[in-house]
This record gives sequence, structure tokens and C-alpha cells, in this order.
Amino acid sequence: MNQQTTPTLPSHANLQVNHGDHHRIAFRDYHEGSTPDSIKMYLATTPAAQIDAESIDNEFLFRHRFGFDANPSGRAEVIALKRQFQITDAEVISLRRSGLLSIKRTEVRIAPDRWVPMMGWFYLSIISIYLLPSLLVIAFGSAPLWKQYLGVISLGAIWLAAIWFVCKTHIHPWRLLKQVGALHVAGNSAV
Repeated sequence: MNQQTTPTLPSHANLQVNHGDHHRIAFRDYHEGSTPDSIKMYLATTPAAQIDAESIDNEFLFRHRFGFDANPSGRAEVIALKRQFQITDAEVISLRRSGLLSIKRTEVRIAPDRWVPMMGWFYLSIISIYLLPSLLVIAFGSAPLWKQYLGVISLGAIWLAAIWFVCKTHIHPWRLLKQVGALHVAGNSAV
């Protein structure tokens, strides 16, 4: 009585699990692709060199990264400037909004203008000169204490918001150009 037992395979050997709508069925030629959920996820997970190359060819990706449009040669020049001065996408956006990055139809260049930081300091001084006496009037007034606190906090918040905005649009972009050495490359000396 020769009884041969047939070998049994483990139960997990022929198991296929499908999670929700993500089916992986492998036939002869299996190809798997990955599509990110959003463009932000794509930008966060893709190498910078690949994103730079794709931004030159894809104007939608370029517009999403930098907030403005340019033709293909302009896009290539923006990427070249970004690499040359080792600046980030947010810094390119800041330079563009402040007017220190000039984008023409066929030319992109750094256009340092000394009036930008000078106007920023002028705005800060005017705002401070206007709000400081108002703070003193409120602080030394005869209103109830809670109204004085409310007035000082309100004017202080307005002053801080104005300082933040002027620094972001006028002073920090100029400092960035000084830090990366772009003022000397553009033919101007630093202030």
C-alpha cells in the first residue's frame, strides 16, 4: 500500500488581493504607471532636474511653479537664471513680483533697480510716522483701558502687516540679489 500524498501548496501561493479600484493584473507584458494625486505632489516627489526640463517644455507646469507665463526660450532662461544663482522657485516669484526680474518676449534678465528698496524704506518710514502718533494718542487718552488696549492692538497689527508686506515686496528681493551676487553680474554695485 503505497499511498502517495500529493504535496499541497501553501494557501497564500495563489492568492490575489485587490484593494478597492486598484487592480494589478499581470499578463504577458506588464507595465505599471504611477500618477500623482496632484501637481503639488508631483513637484514634491520628482527630482529637480527632471522638473526643470519638463517646465521648459510644459507651459502649464511652468505657470504653476512660477506664477507667470513665458515662451519656451523665456522659460529656459528663467531656469538657467535659477540654476546660475542657486535660487528657489519662491525667490524667482518674489523677484518677478518686485520688478527685479524683467521678462520680455525673447529676454529674461535680472533688472536691479535701486528705487525698489528706496521706496520700500520710504513706505516704512511714512507708515511708522503716521501710526506712531496715533499709538501715543490712544495710549495716553482718557478712554477706558480695554478700549486703549484694543486700539493699540489694532494699530499694531496694521503696522506689522504693512511692514511685512513692504519688506516682502521691496526690501527682501533686493537683499536676495545682494546675497546671491546678482547685482555685480548685472553690472551694478551693491548698496
